[in-house]
Formats: sequence, C-alpha cells, structure tokens
Amino acid sequence: MKTGLLILRCDGSRDDRVVDMTGDPGLAELRDVLEPILGGRLEHVAVLHEGRRADMFVHEDGHGEGLPRNEAATAIYRASWLERHPADPPETLPWIAGPAVVFGRTVWS
Repeated sequence: MKTGLLILRCDGSRDDRVVDMTGDPGLAELRDVLEPILGGRLEHVAVLHEGRRADMFVHEDGHGEGLPRNEAATAIYRASWLERHPADPPETLPWIAGPAVVFGRTVWS
C-alpha cells in the first residue's frame, strides 16, 4: 500500500515521501522504514495534525544523544497536548529532539 509520510528535520526542512507498506505494518516494518530516517530506535507519539489524529515517530533517545530541538515536530506535539489541556503553559511541555516522521494514515494501532 502506498503510504505518504512527512519528514520534519531540525533545520526546518521538510521532505514528503511515499513508501510501500502493508496495510497494517508491524513493528519490524516500521523500524525498517523509520530508523534510517530517525538515526536510531523509534518512539511513537499520537498527535493531531491538520485536524486529524496522526502517527508521529521520533528518535527514542534524541534528548540523551544531544540531538537538536525540532521546532516543527515540537509544535505539532504541543498543539495536540494543548487541544486537551489548554491551560498548560506550552514551554513547560516536552520538546522533540531530532528528526520526526508524520504518517498520512494510521500505521500504529
């Protein structure tokens, strides 16, 4: 199945890609696609993106490895959180370190 994904890099650049994946990919298939992009093990983050639930994946230990802050991915993550918790100050929330990938369809269930 053709699956769109958006790569968000720390320098602000974005890359739209289409990859072939099964309809309901397992962890091994997700690792094969994502770990070369993320540069390490993946971590799933459910977010709201463009008005819908989306699967975003980030580097599992991006902070521990000292990866730079990803402003675009952090904004998506925080917007999702603030939708449910509008009184929380945004800068008190965690931020995303390293590249992130947002899928155009549900791949994590």
